[in-house]
Amino acid sequence: MIISRELFDQQRLPRFGKTNPERMTFAFWEWMIRGDDDPRVDASRGLEKIGLRLRNETLKSSYGPYRARDLFNIPLNPEEGPIWTFDRMGQTRTRLPEGRLICIGGEHEDFYDPDSFIYNDVVVFTPQDGIEIYAYPREVFPPTDFHSATVADGRIVIIGGLGNENERCPGHTPVYSLDLSSYSISKILTSGELPGWISKHEARHEHTGIITIRAGQVVQECGSEQRISRNFEDFALDLRSCVWQRLTDRNWHEFSIRQEKGALFVLERDPKPETLIPRSIPHVILPSERNADVRFLVAEIPVSLTVDVTQIEIVVEGNLPESLLARLLEEIRANTEAEVGCCCTLNQR
Repeated sequence: MIISRELFDQQRLPRFGKTNPERMTFAFWEWMIRGDDDPRVDASRGLEKIGLRLRNETLKSSYGPYRARDLFNIPLNPEEGPIWTFDRMGQTRTRLPEGRLICIGGEHEDFYDPDSFIYNDVVVFTPQDGIEIYAYPREVFPPTDFHSATVADGRIVIIGGLGNENERCPGHTPVYSLDLSSYSISKILTSGELPGWISKHEARHEHTGIITIRAGQVVQECGSEQRISRNFEDFALDLRSCVWQRLTDRNWHEFSIRQEKGALFVLERDPKPETLIPRSIPHVILPSERNADVRFLVAEIPVSLTVDVTQIEIVVEGNLPESLLARLLEEIRANTEAEVGCCCTLNQR
């Protein structure tokens, strides 16, 4: 497939649909999806070969928008807008029994990148090596990333998502339905004990018409700013009544340690998690779970530590005596400070 500069100029920008859905037949977009000039896909194998490449994360340009920028010598200029790309984070990819692969939304890079964009499209790979791209009005289906996509009764139920900061609604849980015959999308209005503005979670469809979700993170409103905390509870959505139910009450506690003036935990300021464990408090090392770097037991209560770029996360999976908890947190903070050679502060999240 050959892309001219004229075609690139016409089709380079992301765009929302005008109808629900709108089929987008842009050669440049398909070129960006396929990731090479001569895919040489064996038609007899169809999606089997494409699917294998997708699972290996290679069915996309290795350089994202730079594939087009390098070809046409396009400089980085935020005023010109982002280049459409299939190189995304937080996109869901759902394989259906008859062979279709349904890809929903996703984000390319963060806000600081000139090509940063959160998408609201649906890209379908057919068993015959076809690519179909559907776009939607923003008011019908907002841009989404790090949502979940669960097949249920001829549709995909899309739950949660991080989205653009100014479009988040802490306390609310967005739920949408993608019809697998028409590709139209509709909002599902829910009630009950909502998980909140949740993303990066796990979803599972039960045969009883229930979708359960667990883990992930939740956006919370703290004064004039948003904070992202871990989700410790499990929730269930009844697809028949559209009512949420909270399944657990773990009463876990989350804290964070940050460096002064917003310094990052990278390079020489990247402490080893095992060096932060309190030495003066009896503990037993446990196998790590999920994203935790280290996990240990204090007074029969599991504690996990995760070193992130901006902070060190501490999760206490239960209730410790107040004095013991204070000692535990202060020693972790002091150990962090000693490791990075910089003043550190402790906050409850």
